[in-house]
Amino acid sequence: MTLSDLRGPVRATVRLHRHVLWAALALVLLAAVLLPAGRWYVQSLAEDLAATGCEVQRTVPGCGVQVRGFLSRSLYFQKTFHFVALAVTALPLLLAAFVAGPLIGRELGSGTYRLQWTQSVSPARWLAARLAVPVAAVLLLLPACAVLAAWIRQATLGTWYPVHWYVFPFYGVIGPVAAASALFGIAVGALAGLVIGRTVPAMAAAVASVGTVGVALTLVRPRLWPALDGPPRGGDVWDFSGPVDRIGARHHPESHFWPLQLVESGILLLLAAVAIVATFALLRRRHP
Repeated sequence: MTLSDLRGPVRATVRLHRHVLWAALALVLLAAVLLPAGRWYVQSLAEDLAATGCEVQRTVPGCGVQVRGFLSRSLYFQKTFHFVALAVTALPLLLAAFVAGPLIGRELGSGTYRLQWTQSVSPARWLAARLAVPVAAVLLLLPACAVLAAWIRQATLGTWYPVHWYVFPFYGVIGPVAAASALFGIAVGALAGLVIGRTVPAMAAAVASVGTVGVALTLVRPRLWPALDGPPRGGDVWDFSGPVDRIGARHHPESHFWPLQLVESGILLLLAAVAIVATFALLRRRHP
């Protein structure tokens, strides 16, 4: 599909913000190349070390350089993956700011929205077209990125610097929470842009709201699904009991990953739906 295939307000939105969309697409394509390359790199490190006959567990004379090189490069990869995960985790904030400011708030503040409303485009259709572009981009790209990130994480489990499923920011990029958070950011951005109607204040309000909800969910995440009591029984276990927990060790085994992800995603999608309904209701009230 090309720009000429699009019609009406959707085409206008894509054309107006095409530079931002091209930049986002370039970043996604770069990630799509780097993530599989990263998994290959991790596997090649272990194979190269094994070819030398050296082992990290038993460093014999003559293996110090090889072992140090293996460990330092493995740690470098984990740090790189950490920064990529941080960027994806920040995406809901960026989407909220973009939707609240340049996408909606700026048009309301400058009055340019009236041009489309006088061309047989209703206010509801105008708003729907504004939201359709970022929503489509999220639904098309983020699930694939989450699958790639989960695939990379699996490759690190056999290394000396494994990526645990419950650790921030990796938890938010290897499951459906990634897409749900992004959709929530879009919904909050739309509401903030319509309510405030000015670019910078709307962006600030949207970012603050999305950030507050994100921090709150991170804090309550261990309680979103019933935890197990008692000592962990092996595996990649999330032990969050702490040294002074009076009720004993509390933990989530890796089998709780999907229940936790689905519950948190459901909360985010519910909040997003409430924000979208409120946005369209407010638009209808102001511009019947």
